[in-house]
Amino acid sequence: MLEQPSNAVVFSLGVSDDAVDDAIVVSIEIDSITLKPVDSSQGTTEVVIDQFTDESDQTVDTIKVNLLDYQGASQLKIIDELQNIEVMPGDYTMELTVIDEGSYVMLDNDTNEYAIKVPSSRLRLGEFVVIEGAEQSGEIPAYTLEFDLKKSLVQRGKDPAKNGFIIKPHGVRVVSDAGTISGTISADNTNLGQCAVYAYEGQPTLLGDLYDTDDEEFEGEGPDATAPFAAASVLADGTYEIGFVPVGSYTVALFCDQATDDNIQFDGLTIPTPDGNQTTVDVTANQVTTVDF
Repeated sequence: MLEQPSNAVVFSLGVSDDAVDDAIVVSIEIDSITLKPVDSSQGTTEVVIDQFTDESDQTVDTIKVNLLDYQGASQLKIIDELQNIEVMPGDYTMELTVIDEGSYVMLDNDTNEYAIKVPSSRLRLGEFVVIEGAEQSGEIPAYTLEFDLKKSLVQRGKDPAKNGFIIKPHGVRVVSDAGTISGTISADNTNLGQCAVYAYEGQPTLLGDLYDTDDEEFEGEGPDATAPFAAASVLADGTYEIGFVPVGSYTVALFCDQATDDNIQFDGLTIPTPDGNQTTVDVTANQVTTVDF
């Protein structure tokens, strides 16, 4: 690695996800992570990370994670500050090189491993900012790679044995300054069907269900309703947790119904369901914001 200037920061990273329905294993194996500067005139340079820290604090050449083991505000640290990876502050994109053989989904009541297919074995994510002052605190890394699986995990076709699954960049984010939204859903609501909690940035006029107009399989015109920024399934005990939500104001809404929310197509679902189950909250760094319905 090239020697960085004195104001470089030490990079550390964890991985997490939010609860998703039906799957019992969502495994991803990472061979390398590349941080690519958005504008090299900022003084930033490309950084390739090809060694990781496993859960036993051992250095390994690849890291394999069952994302469902690290839901909500839980995370697995995969790059430790002791690796001394220095990065200049600035704007970057992140690219994961994925090992196909170690990346798969297992469904409830199904012993098969269904492949996660990533084009060219590279998952190219959007922009994030490396900032001065963001540093590892104990075992908590400075940055978290959050896989919002309700948005990013997609089964292609009706038979997973034929087409498998993909993880899309849509719904995967790198965050640092973040908090948690969590709470409990009453039995009056959970008895209506499968429940999910959606978080929207700001205060949208019309709350929409999950959709992705950038997906090649999206049909029709883009709706006026705002798609959720993040989402989490409600667990069997009536609790939910949306972890690693960037600091800011959010509208939080409940959806409990027999209907299924397709995470590519706009389904026109009524949110909130039941009516009135929404509120606006401010998320604060390293704090838990409680929202019960």
